[in-house]
Amino acid sequence: MTTHILLLLLAGIALLGTFMLPGLLRNRILTLPIIYVAFGFAVFSLPLELPLMNPEDQRVDRQLMEYITEFIVIISLAGTGLKITRSPSLKNWATGWYLLAIAMPLTIAALAILGWAWIGLAPASAILLGAVLAPTDPVLAANVQVGPPEDDSPGDEVRFGLTLEAGLNDGLAFPFVYLAIALVGATNVSDAVLTWAWWDFGYRIAVGTLMGWALGLGLAWLFAKFLQRMKKERDTEIEEGFFILAATLLTYSITEIAEGYGFLAVFVAAVVASRHRDVDTEAQQESYEAIDQVEQAVLGIFLIAFGGITATGGLSDLTWPGALLGLALLLVIRPLAGLVSFLPSKLPFVERMAISYFGIRGVGSLYYLAYAHNSEAFPEIDQVWSIVNFTMLVSIFLHGLSVKPVLGWVDRVMQTHRSEGET
Repeated sequence: MTTHILLLLLAGIALLGTFMLPGLLRNRILTLPIIYVAFGFAVFSLPLELPLMNPEDQRVDRQLMEYITEFIVIISLAGTGLKITRSPSLKNWATGWYLLAIAMPLTIAALAILGWAWIGLAPASAILLGAVLAPTDPVLAANVQVGPPEDDSPGDEVRFGLTLEAGLNDGLAFPFVYLAIALVGATNVSDAVLTWAWWDFGYRIAVGTLMGWALGLGLAWLFAKFLQRMKKERDTEIEEGFFILAATLLTYSITEIAEGYGFLAVFVAAVVASRHRDVDTEAQQESYEAIDQVEQAVLGIFLIAFGGITATGGLSDLTWPGALLGLALLLVIRPLAGLVSFLPSKLPFVERMAISYFGIRGVGSLYYLAYAHNSEAFPEIDQVWSIVNFTMLVSIFLHGLSVKPVLGWVDRVMQTHRSEGET
């Protein structure tokens, strides 16, 4: 059997699993990412002639990692935005604002300090580690998010807060990736920080938000006109799928050309488009299903590859302090940062705990790391790769196995509180 036939076989298995496993795993503790990563680890541990992917040392592999993860995150953010039903405001989106404005900066700072003082990373590499691992992943956090557009079940703060955080923090974490890139090659630190503040933090966020709003309105209008013309056709599902995919890629690329944050623009555009008066829930649902299918297909193949990376050297530079830092992030740093961020909030404590616990790390972290590594030569970058790979691996299993029991417990507790409040 030739290598490319074996790779096609693995891709076929991944796609078949995407079709079959969601139904089989319903109400089960296992999740798709756990199965895919474990399968990839097992297959790549066998004595087969499989190509090894080494993004730590091979630039071609690293670029491939960057492009694949970039595409997955783009598609995921579009789907996440389509699921947001609450009108944007300080009050309606308060749960997400607390996480974005307080929890994420605290997490970045804590990881950077520990990475520098405890692990011994250079300052730029320590900041990069914090920026890479701080965001809650929009891809792997789907199980803790609100349902699709047609889901009319009452929304809760846990799922909504995590959905909003996953949608926005990829755009807001990127400035700190750029800060690390600016510092690693800086000859004048103060000038580098000043330029970063107005350009990477100010201009790029503003342009990403404005471009997302404008393109979301324009593309939603075009989509509505398209639906009116095609409403007499029997089936427009394929056309709608093509449109939402095209709109997502256009929004991202045009914003990036304007030097804004494309991730932020995609999410904002999806939220704006989903609230357009001429786009009904059925059209939103069909658009979401089309883009979700693309995401799941590519994600399944990628997670098998990630399992292979961990089996063939992705953890070779991991030290005990690095592993403990990854565990500390998931079990201490993120939960504490989340609880601190909700001090001004009136949310029940059980919901604060759940939101703070589910800071899932995943595909977005690998994209940021590959992007930064392709941009500059960071000191101790191999160690950073191993810490990120380890943290993502633990997060997939820890959060994946606990998501249904924890959210089920939260739902029961909150239902009891609501029942007691009514009596």
